[in-house]
Amino acid sequence: MVLMYQSSCHAVRLPRPGRSSFSFVSESCSTRFRCVPALLAPTYSETGLWQAQMTPPPGSREALPTKVDVAIVGAGLCGLAAADTLAVAGRSVVVFDREPLCWGASSRNGGMVIPELKAGPASLEQHYGELAQRMYAEANDAFDFIEATIAGDDGRGGIECNYQRSGQLYLAHTRSHVGELREQAAEHAALGEAVRFVPASRLSEEIGSEAFFGGVVFERTGGLHPARFHAGLASRAMTAGAQVIDRTGVTGLSRRGVSHRVETTRGTVEAADVIVATNAYADGATPALKHKVLPVGSYIIATEVLPEELAHSISPTGRMMVDTKNFLFYWRLTPDRRLAFGGRRSLDPVDVPEARDFLYDAMLRIHPQLAGTAVEYAWGGNVAITLDRLPHVGRIDGAWYATGCNGSGVAMNTWLGHRLGEVLTGQAPPPALAELKHRNVPLSSWRHAYLPLVSRWFDVQDRR
Repeated sequence: MVLMYQSSCHAVRLPRPGRSSFSFVSESCSTRFRCVPALLAPTYSETGLWQAQMTPPPGSREALPTKVDVAIVGAGLCGLAAADTLAVAGRSVVVFDREPLCWGASSRNGGMVIPELKAGPASLEQHYGELAQRMYAEANDAFDFIEATIAGDDGRGGIECNYQRSGQLYLAHTRSHVGELREQAAEHAALGEAVRFVPASRLSEEIGSEAFFGGVVFERTGGLHPARFHAGLASRAMTAGAQVIDRTGVTGLSRRGVSHRVETTRGTVEAADVIVATNAYADGATPALKHKVLPVGSYIIATEVLPEELAHSISPTGRMMVDTKNFLFYWRLTPDRRLAFGGRRSLDPVDVPEARDFLYDAMLRIHPQLAGTAVEYAWGGNVAITLDRLPHVGRIDGAWYATGCNGSGVAMNTWLGHRLGEVLTGQAPPPALAELKHRNVPLSSWRHAYLPLVSRWFDVQDRR
């Protein structure tokens, strides 16, 4: 994010929409550009909006088990979905999380349910051949699984999380991206997907902004309240018989013959199998996995509740909206009619006030009709980036893991957890993603030295 403080920012006239509107992405407001500082509501909070609107279920309060069939590290979407599937199949399961339940990225994200892999179908097929087709099929399976779980199609009751099949609007932030979007739309349409290209002349039907040059509508996308969905998964898993023990960190994992020794801050558990589901929050307990992902901050602001007419002027169709930059923006109307607007400026972490002001300025450049609208919530969290921008499933020292959804984990991470549960109960083979080679991030111990250079390169690409 751009480093900026309210004391160094002054209100300015917004630029005309177009290519130049986004040239600010690589500069600090305090150097080249003057920014519009965030107008804060009297009730402003740096607690996540989603977390402020719900009370998570309490974690399990039973004594720590001494021996289980499966121990899971991480009580996010992946870990809880795995626990639920395993418990329903009759396995004894314990899930550990060092933070309070519903603390992490699974409750902090934008709530977009997107059946995507970061590369398009043609590009993936060129690199991976038939494997690419199976990976794309799994991305669609993940979306179907989320919808079925929310609807309660398994007969166990659904999850109330304000889900809507909204569709996604993918927006070209420069003219040079229009051709790429046309090609992507054609690729997906050739696979039978409900996709259509929207030229600039028709964008007003989808979005109240003149900052973009075209877009693609993907109908198979949804929006939900992530903290309510996360809490619902936790409740399902515990109802099925899984122990979900929060505020208990895993400090070490080691192989003991055919079983695993799981050391925690509350004691030691023996497990026949282990699933590591820490994603961007891998730590010293799993050092080998820590070197395979790059945790990158992503930040979101949420406005005060908008008048109905203003909300409609921003998003007449209620789509999940994303642009084409490397340092992309993503935004949507929330179930209670706020605008949640997220993104990042760089790969380096910043504090929430800096991110808040940058995002507010960017939001007004895209939607100047929001001038005078206050920010009520601002927060951040980490997403897990992999070297090839694809999710990965594998084993390290006999323990299974799933990680690296690269910002699209609501659907995929949940499904991967479910699939690992099926793998361990013999109901399904490992997913196609397990066939990928999962390379370490180069020089991961020196990432803070070279990330600014990578960020600058992304900025250069974003100007094209």
